Amino acid sequence: MSSLKNLVRNENMKIYRRPRTWIMILFLIAAVGLMSGIMKWDESRSYNAEWKQNLTEQNEYMEKALTESQELDDASKARFNEQILLNTYYLEHDINPHQLGLWSYVDSSAALIVLVTILTVVIAADMIAAEFSWGTIKLLLVGPASRTKLMAAKYIATLGFALLLLLICFASAFAAGGILGGFDSVSQPSLSVNANGVVQESTMIIQSLQKYGFAVVSLVMYVTMAFMISSAFRSSSMAIAFSLLFMLIGNTLSMMLSSYSWVKYLLFSNIDLSRYMTGGTPLRPEMTLTFSILMLAAYYLVFQLVAWLLFTKRDVAG
Repeated sequence: MSSLKNLVRNENMKIYRRPRTWIMILFLIAAVGLMSGIMKWDESRSYNAEWKQNLTEQNEYMEKALTESQELDDASKARFNEQILLNTYYLEHDINPHQLGLWSYVDSSAALIVLVTILTVVIAADMIAAEFSWGTIKLLLVGPASRTKLMAAKYIATLGFALLLLLICFASAFAAGGILGGFDSVSQPSLSVNANGVVQESTMIIQSLQKYGFAVVSLVMYVTMAFMISSAFRSSSMAIAFSLLFMLIGNTLSMMLSSYSWVKYLLFSNIDLSRYMTGGTPLRPEMTLTFSILMLAAYYLVFQLVAWLLFTKRDVAG
């Protein structure tokens, strides 16, 4: 175990001693700051002092539509009723729903986890392939550590880098939200309507962590896939290119093939678990959260097995 710890430390040194890594971190912080600034600018530009009147008029419009319109389906009616309840709650408790608080910025920053994924995929795709590109793979293999331990150390170090980027993304958004939205809004509640038609309050941090949690699932899967691809190529540029290609076109490909029942077995059709959150819909109607989790678990095991076989059985004599 101590040798694995030393190997992980060695891989971390390879990651954090490169200027590219710190440029990535600064780029992520800048992206969070830019997103937060745009949100604040949009809020100040569209802020309306007559928000109470607007909510009242919105309720009147929806109530009239529910009473007179014959074209509304059940889903639209449920959405209108829910929004009426929320608007009424806002008016009664003097809450401006358009005013951004600290957790609004943190909640929105979850969208930037795709950037965290891309940056980590670049590192993951380079972890093994770069050893062949630089010619250092033979130096690693002549040591006492087994190939399995070497691969495990590289994978652990890569996940550690992903965790660091996630923490930086969350902390940066929290700081930006506190500066722009006020740290006093940290207790701002999240409102939702339960099955009984009652508006209930919950902490915003739960909602934000839930979004981050779902995004972490896709992050781990894409990183593991990139790690497998890195094991297959001797060129780091090829490994990075293929990893990013699969990541960027995967969801689009699944959407294009959504009319076919077999598309539910593709990795990209199951990787976004946020589709099973309240208000979301899966790619196929027969898909469930349990099914997607089982599919992801199967893909994860396959990726790990293939990466292990490619790395441990590869001939490096040439």
